[in-house]
Amino acid sequence: MPFLTGSVSASEALKKTRQLEVITSFPPEFYTPFVTAFSQRYPDIQVLTLNKKTTASLAEIKRGNPRKFDIFWSSSPDAFAILKAENALRQLSRGRRHEALSIDGVNLDDPDGYFMGFSLSGVGWMWNPAYLEKEGLPIPGQWQDLTDPIYYGHLAMSTPSRSGTTHLIVEGLLQDQGWEKGWGMLLRMAVNLRTVSARSFSVPEGLINGRFGVGLGIDFLAQSRKELGFRYGDPVYLAPAGIAVLSNGKNPAGAELFIDFILSPEGQAILLAPAVSRLPVSRELHLKGEEPELFKMIRDNHSKPYDAVLSQSRYHLVNQLFDRMITYRLPERRKLWKRFLSLEKQAVSMGLVHWPVKEALIPLLTEVPVTEEQSRTPEFTTLFTLASRGSARGREQRKQIQSWETFLSRRLAQAKELLDKAEFDLKARRR
Repeated sequence: MPFLTGSVSASEALKKTRQLEVITSFPPEFYTPFVTAFSQRYPDIQVLTLNKKTTASLAEIKRGNPRKFDIFWSSSPDAFAILKAENALRQLSRGRRHEALSIDGVNLDDPDGYFMGFSLSGVGWMWNPAYLEKEGLPIPGQWQDLTDPIYYGHLAMSTPSRSGTTHLIVEGLLQDQGWEKGWGMLLRMAVNLRTVSARSFSVPEGLINGRFGVGLGIDFLAQSRKELGFRYGDPVYLAPAGIAVLSNGKNPAGAELFIDFILSPEGQAILLAPAVSRLPVSRELHLKGEEPELFKMIRDNHSKPYDAVLSQSRYHLVNQLFDRMITYRLPERRKLWKRFLSLEKQAVSMGLVHWPVKEALIPLLTEVPVTEEQSRTPEFTTLFTLASRGSARGREQRKQIQSWETFLSRRLAQAKELLDKAEFDLKARRR
């Protein structure tokens, strides 16, 4: 993937005495205003940027950062916790020189000084108003609404193994609801999914194109698009977007200058531009402006701090489970659920007041083959972390994944048998 640079002539480029190389999950429309403003202040530093999704950036950096990027810049708090644990970040020497907001339960900055939070975001769902009106669907009001059968085929999200934003949503639900209940909610949502996309940016694009009506995502992906509506979940899971210096970059001094600029009032003000549309963390800026909705929710105790350390410890386990249970099994799950909805409609039309099929079906579709205790046990979660570093899968990991597949296949087969019997019984009643 080629580097994207500012518009400088060949003669100007030759005058540059230093280069600063940034790898970021943010798109060009986000980072270009920062790079332009920084270059005007420090014309002797040429900033080169590479846009790469968070998971791909992590993979490259964990391979030793062969292209010697100086800065990692992302909206995923998990990514920074992972890189810190991998000793891939350089401890910042300058610290934060401009006062930031203080939010109970939320660490904007790494307490050891390895990364800094520069903006704050929250997650929820976005929607296409014209699509919902056409389909006669209400705007979801809370997380639980996304499991309602009325949204069958109208919901979308990206996979957490390819999107840091989606991992935040998945892990946020698991932390808030608890492991088993959280997975149960995610698996109930899954049967309503029209698609699982590879990138979080694909969700708002699909909404605008009318492929589906509701999509899970982070606030800034919707708020910069006038065609879409957005609502924070309640509780809203908070995500400080971060920036850090990579340990084996070529220009650490320039990297710290860039970070200091991003955290300065001048840099923070760029976040308020319509094309950028992010919430700054500068206390100075918030004292001057109207209180954003996200901060009202925080003030009214409708927010949920995000435990990035817990997330980091089971990051690869959660991603593997999501793909095995949802991404790879989505067509089968959708088919079973569609069949159930059709049979339930028939049962209602026949006047069956108590039809217990749903009570038996839901556990078969929502049980998870890993316990919460296992998800918090380093000896277990490390099995999946090692494979993510490029090591071959060990015997124990292969054994675990095979046990998952057996677990899932057996339960989905039981769900099919249950629906076969329900269909037979309904036909018998009609005779």
